Amino acid sequence: MAFQQNVGLYPAPGREGAFASCNDAFAVPPPADGFRAGKNGLNMARFAWRDTTSDVLLNNTGTGKPLGFVGNEMTGIIGLFDATTMKISAGTHVSVYMTGDFWAKAVNAAAIGQKVFAVLADGTLKTGAADATVDGAVETPFVVMTAAAVGEIFKMSSWS
Repeated sequence: MAFQQNVGLYPAPGREGAFASCNDAFAVPPPADGFRAGKNGLNMARFAWRDTTSDVLLNNTGTGKPLGFVGNEMTGIIGLFDATTMKISAGTHVSVYMTGDFWAKAVNAAAIGQKVFAVLADGTLKTGAADATVDGAVETPFVVMTAAAVGEIFKMSSWS
């Protein structure tokens, strides 16, 4: 186990990928046997797409609109040499959400009212103006509800 590298002076406002309110959140209806993480696993707090070979498998890469957002439901398995992980192992059942309020982290700064975009290459989040063209990403129904600097978490909602 690695030695602790820093100490936070204030508690975090939320956990990346966790529910950010008590508003309704609706999961994408799964196939009969449920959705499963694809062969490379699936990262929580990112967007997911159906695998091109199976409607059961999900990946953090894809084309077109993502299927939904992978919530942080503590399904990651910490490996022998990992301190933490947001990775869901290949084949593990997962839920993806098409609506709800979540804590999230983008690769750029987030301003209230911006739209959340899903990066096609890895499912990470970017923010930008509604109907904007964001390189390598597609617009999602989620909107930024709290401002955040790069690397900080913010609330996003599909209900605005």
